[in-house]
Amino acid sequence: MTTYVVEVNEGKVEASRQGIDWWMLFRIRMDGTGRLHETTPPCVIGGVVEVACDSRDDADWLATHMVHHGGLPRTTVRVKESSAGDP
Repeated sequence: MTTYVVEVNEGKVEASRQGIDWWMLFRIRMDGTGRLHETTPPCVIGGVVEVACDSRDDADWLATHMVHHGGLPRTTVRVKESSAGDP
């Protein structure tokens, strides 16, 4: 079974300073849901976080929302497939 995630490169968000406040608030709100998974741990240059979605359509919508509403740079967000065994 294929699932979809939105991958956010926090290092690029931090470096650009675009949408950082929105992203941090989103991250705090999503923290207890079990949908956030840090694939690369946070470090000086930032980490990579995946946000689990229910479908490809949901992932596409969330990625677009992050860019257009949240203000994240387009290069920091991408939709990708995740196998069922991956969180």
